[in-house]
Amino acid sequence: MRDPSLRPVSMRAILIGAALIPANIVWCVLMERVDGRAFSTTASLFFTAVVSLLLVVLLNAWVRRLAPRRALSQGEMLVIFTMLSIATAMAGIDWGMPLVTLIGHGFWFATPSNGWEQSFHAFLPRWLTVSDRTALAGYYLGASSLYRWENLRAWLTPIAWWTAFIMALLWVMLCLNTLVRARWTEKERLTYPMIQLPVAMTAPDGALYRSRLFWIGVALAGGLNLVNGLHNLYPAVPALTFNGFDAGQWFTSRPWDAIGWTPLAVFPFIVGLGYLLPVDLLFSCWFFFIFWRMEKVASSAMGYMAEQPKFPYVDEQMFGAYMAIFAIAIYAARHDLREIVRHAVRGGGAMSDGAEPLGFRTALLGSLAGVALLTGFSYAAGMPVWLGALFFVVYFAIAMAVARMRAELGPPTHDLHFIGPDQSLTTIMGTRGMSGPTLGTMTLYYWFNRAYRCHPMPHQLEGLKMAQLTRTSPRGLAVAMGVAALVGVLATFWVTLHVSYRLGAAARITGWGSLGYGPEAYNRLAGWLATPLKPSAAGTWAMGIGFAAAAILSVVRMHVYGWPFHALGFAISGGWSMMWAWLSLFVAWVLKSVVLRYGGLRGYRAGLPLFFGIILGDFVVGGMWTILGLLFDIPIHSLWSG
Repeated sequence: MRDPSLRPVSMRAILIGAALIPANIVWCVLMERVDGRAFSTTASLFFTAVVSLLLVVLLNAWVRRLAPRRALSQGEMLVIFTMLSIATAMAGIDWGMPLVTLIGHGFWFATPSNGWEQSFHAFLPRWLTVSDRTALAGYYLGASSLYRWENLRAWLTPIAWWTAFIMALLWVMLCLNTLVRARWTEKERLTYPMIQLPVAMTAPDGALYRSRLFWIGVALAGGLNLVNGLHNLYPAVPALTFNGFDAGQWFTSRPWDAIGWTPLAVFPFIVGLGYLLPVDLLFSCWFFFIFWRMEKVASSAMGYMAEQPKFPYVDEQMFGAYMAIFAIAIYAARHDLREIVRHAVRGGGAMSDGAEPLGFRTALLGSLAGVALLTGFSYAAGMPVWLGALFFVVYFAIAMAVARMRAELGPPTHDLHFIGPDQSLTTIMGTRGMSGPTLGTMTLYYWFNRAYRCHPMPHQLEGLKMAQLTRTSPRGLAVAMGVAALVGVLATFWVTLHVSYRLGAAARITGWGSLGYGPEAYNRLAGWLATPLKPSAAGTWAMGIGFAAAAILSVVRMHVYGWPFHALGFAISGGWSMMWAWLSLFVAWVLKSVVLRYGGLRGYRAGLPLFFGIILGDFVVGGMWTILGLLFDIPIHSLWSG
């Protein structure tokens, strides 16, 4: 039964959110894919969505002065922000961008020398790809139009199927979020750090904007971005940053050269987000980043890397840690989940689903039906039923681990590169027993498993938390999120294809995302087919070690007060994005430790406006530089490179 005290989601909030989505998609695609020097969707909090929310807040303040009754409520503004976040994820560099790339790449770049046509074209379903070279010529070479029927016709069928696939993915995510939301939000009282800024920005009292510390933070970060942006245009202006300096150049002899490329960079908004995190997670992020580097040095010193270049299998260890985070979270919620199943099957019981986005029965059966649909989709594409089901069980375990870590501690980034179910299952089982169509389907699934930086599931859960804070109907929000996902997917296809047919995905578009994903996926497929892999005992052991290490860290943390090592820090600190973020999180750890040491909890709360200002100042001025760069074709200053 629906809770009558909840405010319904207004139609105007949904319409405003839907109307703002295409502009955000244009911004994201042009910035990340066409230009490729600045990124929003590789961080947990998308600056494009935050800047758009700020515009809504400013316009709403003007409306409140002229017609107070027509002003948006805080709940409505947060619904709009949630819609923008989910839609932006649809266009993200780890979601929509690689999908569009993979659809035609395997056919356009097939040559006699690489033998792709003979190797795997038969294993790529034509209803999920574009093989018409006439249509692909306009896409890759440009000077054409998407709206020519011969071009549009080639894309309509794969767009329709992939859109249905994506909506099924997000439906299962919403069902799973429904099953764990009450436990994580109301019983465990997880803190959801990533929602603190949008909630403060939209607070009815406007206290944030009256804080002197807030404006100091805006001036510090915004001024820094202003100067660095001017340096891009006029090199005579001194840069106030050393971002991108490689510490690895100091270590050139064996075994220390195993440290590899290690950028030193401080990003103001990462420092600001880091202030919202617990001290133990901040410490664990930079500590385990160094730990992974030292593990590589030790492996090189002992000669393991000479025999096995992937040693010490950092990605596999991180995958095991993610699985441990998922397993521990589910084990802790086992009694609640048992009660939910009882409620769904028999009705009644102590639990109520009136404050949930879906009824418990709908969520339970919907998640099973969704996985069955995705498995059937995979079977139609060429994957056996048992493997398709296993694939999505692993995928949603990763998704729930990402949602859990964001809800509990809010890391500014989480990537888990190159070790999704496609890679982990082939590591464990090898590829010798897998058919060509199975491997072809896994390759087409590369787009949502390459990395997990802009994963939509935590944005759903964070939206539900904001709805709880503002007494907004979660069922109305679920409808709004569905609209956002659908509009976002369609807008992503439209904007990406429109721009590509004008400029050429292999011509005037310079961003790495335009072509980079294709060789990764299809060269791997060609390698799988040419040289089938045996199961990797070392990789499988590494997954087990990562699982055990994260589990032990979690158990010890529960029983030892002040234990500084956090399993989440272990899980996220070995990836690409942490190379860019670790020094910023170290700075945040130092600052927060000093504040807590001398000011306690009161000092921490007093300092929040300063760090909110740092985040927002960095986002606004840095975001404006990206817009100016795109409008006037000038070098774009990147406020984030992760």
